[in-house]
Amino acid sequence: PAPGMAAASEAPGDPSPQDFVYGEEDFVLQGAGWGGEPGSAPSRFDRALLEGWSDRMERGLFRYRLGPLPTRVLPGPMSLVAQLNVQRGTERRPPQAVLSLRQPFDPRAFNFTRMRPGEVLLRLRRAADGGGGGGGGGGAAAPDHLLVAINVSPLERGHVLLLPEPGRGLPQALTAPLLRGGLEAALLSAHPGFRLGFNGLGACASLNHLHLHAFYLGRPLLVESAPAQPLCPARGLSLLRDVPAPAFLFYTAGPAGLEALTRDVCRAAEHLTDTGLAYNVFVTRGDPPEGA
Repeated sequence: PAPGMAAASEAPGDPSPQDFVYGEEDFVLQGAGWGGEPGSAPSRFDRALLEGWSDRMERGLFRYRLGPLPTRVLPGPMSLVAQLNVQRGTERRPPQAVLSLRQPFDPRAFNFTRMRPGEVLLRLRRAADGGGGGGGGGGAAAPDHLLVAINVSPLERGHVLLLPEPGRGLPQALTAPLLRGGLEAALLSAHPGFRLGFNGLGACASLNHLHLHAFYLGRPLLVESAPAQPLCPARGLSLLRDVPAPAFLFYTAGPAGLEALTRDVCRAAEHLTDTGLAYNVFVTRGDPPEGA
């Protein structure tokens, strides 16, 4: 089994996860453009993730076989991207009941230690001399390793989960190491549609076991270019209003700002939880806000 996982039922011939060691030289700092623009070739990370994901689909490790999804951009100022994914609605595992924003992890409920080992694609690990990696640094360092596992009820091609040591039994409350690891994963991708998301308890989280979602969506989103009202430009903090849901926007131009951004987002998440407000976090590339 992958590190941090309890022994699960392992079918003969289940594939093993690939060790993916990366450094800052692997970060794609200039995001690729849409429509085959220069620089849009997949990165080493994209190839490893998508090849592993397709392999697990061929092996039948998903709840359903995902084909092309009917997709359209709805008319109106929000340019909402709508997809029809009937099988996720009918075959997905029912969400767990959420009774509190600080609900503790319940080992009796389904959790990621019960995954089949073959569902894990990659073990992401920052190179020892990469700076910012490993668990011995500050609170905003990436974890020693992140497991990248398939979401067995996928939204889109390449839909995966990022899991920090499932065996620790951490509840679904955002931590700085997980967010830092997710931000670095975003920089490892050259695809403009690679996004990550965190659903908090009470905000569509279906499983109370710490994880991020990551997926590829072949459409630009309004949130990536919408005008933002500066709140604290020195900290990269703005307010998004003209989007489907008003949100705080935290922005950094590159890897040097990841530690501060991670710290600020986690402080905001903790404050929202203290006030009884559920929250989501969405990670994507986008235009710099005014004043950045």
